Amino acid sequence: MGASLADQGGLDGEGTYMESGPAIFTGTVFALFGAALLAWVASRVPRREPVAAGVGRAASAALATLAALASLAVGVWCFTRL
Repeated sequence: MGASLADQGGLDGEGTYMESGPAIFTGTVFALFGAALLAWVASRVPRREPVAAGVGRAASAALATLAALASLAVGVWCFTRL
């Protein structure tokens, strides 16, 4: 009958895709975005400048920090999938 994906070269023996390029690209994008957002927050908060326009300083800094950490975590997760 038909060949399996492993026989066609789409999967390796462990059931994962052998193509790692998209994981590297995605991990890099998330890591760079998270690092840049964290640097933005870290540069704005000590000077008591707003992180986002029209939002309270504490709320915007907390939300932006959580988004930056989540983005960094997704980037690290992508790199562990290689």
